Amino acid sequence: MGRWGYRLFEGDQDLDIAIEINQAFGTGDKDLKLSNMVHQTDMLAPPESTRFYKTDKYKTVLAELIVSIRQNLDSGLGDALFDKYRKKESEIYGRYRVILVGALMMRAGAKVRDNDFEHLRELVPKINCNEGYTWPLMDEGFRGPGKRQFLAALDHYKPGVPRSFAEPSCFNCGKIEADTGNAPERCGRCQRAWYCDKDCQKAHWKAHKPSCIAPENCPMLNV
Repeated sequence: MGRWGYRLFEGDQDLDIAIEINQAFGTGDKDLKLSNMVHQTDMLAPPESTRFYKTDKYKTVLAELIVSIRQNLDSGLGDALFDKYRKKESEIYGRYRVILVGALMMRAGAKVRDNDFEHLRELVPKINCNEGYTWPLMDEGFRGPGKRQFLAALDHYKPGVPRSFAEPSCFNCGKIEADTGNAPERCGRCQRAWYCDKDCQKAHWKAHKPSCIAPENCPMLNV
């Protein structure tokens, strides 16, 4: 299991589950294509794809895709997704899969029923969370920055407004530029963490210190 970032959809587990959710109601024309909204972080993506993801042309393609997916989900498929996977929470990764259903719904800007939204909040403390690096075989659920990223999304989500999980989010409070009015800044040393301000950086330092290593000194790509 590989992980190249600490947040949602920055590891094999999340992307594999997103691909599984794509086919909740079938393949071919029934494929929901939800993973297409979040796979831009994939470390194994071909270089030409990574370059394309950074272009204005791709931004237009992605925006149009998100509108199409949102319309599809708002037609009733989003509610059906929650119904399907909430019934399977007892399965392995079942609870975390529901978390990712919620994240994908918010990524699309889709409508989420009040009871589903509250259930997502109830699930968060029940999901395994490792603050920093852990052995791949034990790497389940959230990393700390991803957990706070998800909680901030729940706090600030507005239906009809796609919530980005790829743009920088504060590793301490999880907020993005749309929440604070200011873009988080990278940690000057490791270049892997972002913070709203010095207060958030200071508050997170104890947790961040073990992994705050300059890029040239990192022994591996996995985090």
